Amino acid sequence: MRLLELCLSPDLGGLELYAYRCALELDKTDEVLGVINPQGRLRDYFSEQGISWTGLQPGFRPLPLLTAKKLAKIIDQHEIDLLHVHWGKDLPLAAWARTLSHSKPRVVHTRQMQITRPKTDRYHRFIYQNMDLILAITQRLESDLKKFLPAEVENRIVTLYYGVKSPGMLIDQATRQQLRQELDVPEQAFLAGIFGRIKQSKGQYLLIEAIKKLHSQGKTAYGLIVGHPMDPAYLAQLKQDVRESGLDPYIRFMDFVNEPQRWMQVCDTVILASQEETFGLVLAEAMQAGVTVIGTNSGGVPEIIEHGQSGLLFEAGDSEALAAQLALLQDDPQQSASLAQAGRERAAQLFDYAGHFSALRDYMTKLQD
Repeated sequence: MRLLELCLSPDLGGLELYAYRCALELDKTDEVLGVINPQGRLRDYFSEQGISWTGLQPGFRPLPLLTAKKLAKIIDQHEIDLLHVHWGKDLPLAAWARTLSHSKPRVVHTRQMQITRPKTDRYHRFIYQNMDLILAITQRLESDLKKFLPAEVENRIVTLYYGVKSPGMLIDQATRQQLRQELDVPEQAFLAGIFGRIKQSKGQYLLIEAIKKLHSQGKTAYGLIVGHPMDPAYLAQLKQDVRESGLDPYIRFMDFVNEPQRWMQVCDTVILASQEETFGLVLAEAMQAGVTVIGTNSGGVPEIIEHGQSGLLFEAGDSEALAAQLALLQDDPQQSASLAQAGRERAAQLFDYAGHFSALRDYMTKLQD
């Protein structure tokens, strides 16, 4: 197959990295061309791995006819069989490009973001009728898509969980100690980490509030906040809150890291504190790395974590509830280790990396029959 991976997002988060991983893995068996934002952060990833790509500037997104003509030309020049769309804002572009192309490739959309309202008007019917397959990353999202999208595409919607790479060999105690020294965190200290884009909806402030509550109870806990700041003002506010709370010695900040699972293993627990997360990729990554996880009880997270069995859940937005779960793990390392082991087994079963891309390719191949 000749595949085109389309993602014009300028950012670099779970959605964009998944587009890159699709290109990287599918390129092993098929001919893959990436069409990405030339000013976006994906450019370096594609170039470093030698994945063929071409740049395309996003146009007027609701009616991107000029950009669609350019994309249609790329599709025809490369005789593309299947167009794989990742970013929701690229859907109108994909629909128009398919319409304008001579090749008329099949179109697959991996839906990673939640849907909150009906999209059954004429404009959206045109877009979604041009999707041959819509892959939802959770069963909850599949249900919502079938509820809100036009009825005629209902049978084109299926669930395909993310595939998450296992880190292979876990880091040894000496490496863990070395990394903690780099963070200036004592070897035996309780460390809670949160990984992801630094913006308010990701809930980093909840970790700071929870650690503040633990200290008020006489418990010494540390926090690690890792991610690229999407809102510098929010990051500045977080750091100010840390200073004003007297938590400077206990909270560490790091920018985006290339090996998040390595740093996750430095933590005693990894938290997803988003108000509403469609999936929660960092949880699956932490589980694969053998780290105990805590997530909010909303969105697709309860499909990942079985509360009390493979991790813990807490009420979204409730720092008191988060602090209680952190205290539970800090006070009972044996239970924490048991949750981590069960979580790793669950992640290996549900989110197998090779199995995911094998299933994805099977879906794509069947569309060619």
